[in-house]
Amino acid sequence: MRSGISGVIVLAVLAGCGTWSNEDIAFVEALPTSQALKVALPDPAAQALCAPPGSSEVWAWAKPAGDGINALVDLLLSFVDVVKSVTPSGRAADARTWGPFDDQKHPGKEVRVRMTRTRDSDGVPTYAYWFEARPKGGEFQAILEGSFRGESARAGRGEFALRFDTLRALGMDDHPDTDPTGVLAVQYDKTGDPRTVGLDIQSKTGSLAAFDYGFAGYASGNGFFRYAFTNEQQQQYVVDAHFGAAGEGRADVTVVLSSTWSLGFSECWDAAGCVTDVKDPNAGTLLFPDGLSKLCQGGQCPSGACPAF
Repeated sequence: MRSGISGVIVLAVLAGCGTWSNEDIAFVEALPTSQALKVALPDPAAQALCAPPGSSEVWAWAKPAGDGINALVDLLLSFVDVVKSVTPSGRAADARTWGPFDDQKHPGKEVRVRMTRTRDSDGVPTYAYWFEARPKGGEFQAILEGSFRGESARAGRGEFALRFDTLRALGMDDHPDTDPTGVLAVQYDKTGDPRTVGLDIQSKTGSLAAFDYGFAGYASGNGFFRYAFTNEQQQQYVVDAHFGAAGEGRADVTVVLSSTWSLGFSECWDAAGCVTDVKDPNAGTLLFPDGLSKLCQGGQCPSGACPAF
């Protein structure tokens, strides 16, 4: 995904230093930050020796999914941080512009960033922004566009979309074999508790399945994470997991066996990640003698405590 970054990194190289005004800072403060979009999962407990049926494989998959999302956010927003280090080249009462500048990595291409501001009847500002690119002499096209409502990205709500399809059309996608093929959409809300983040990934990106991911994190450390992963048989698992600050949790799992066939089960685990309870309607059947979860030996599922959230 570095291809979407390289075209704008040149801002730091080609733009000179300047003086920031308070209004300049207000515009830049509305741009999203990686910290605002991080998926925060509990640190894993020390490796436990779990009694049968063992540790929760479902919860173990949450960390790589969360790490993948956080890495993706870092890549998406690293060039936003570059813009924050460069004074605008154009100013109006409710607008700022950076560029256009030559893209040194893609000869013949130019990039620029535009921002505008409006206010509602209560005086709350909404900022809109566009990171754009074009062949020299051509029309600018948005590669990243979004909006934010609030005084600061630290306490407001916003959304943005990174257009990998446009990068490909402009010949600026440096990793076409691994980059998404469509649009990556992100929504976030920091106006209350919980803080929420949603990502719609339209094509496979590293270890992340194409899926609409959702995260809600409370100040208490409790949270909710909706994620997906694909096993070695190319079956997709969709997980709705509630978790506590210590790592204990429960999850409803849907296994997509084919385009027309899905089954489900639920499980709970303690702070050490050990399974404590399983509800698996398919356990003991001819097709799934140990259950769809593979946690019910001979059709007998563990029955125990589940955390209350």
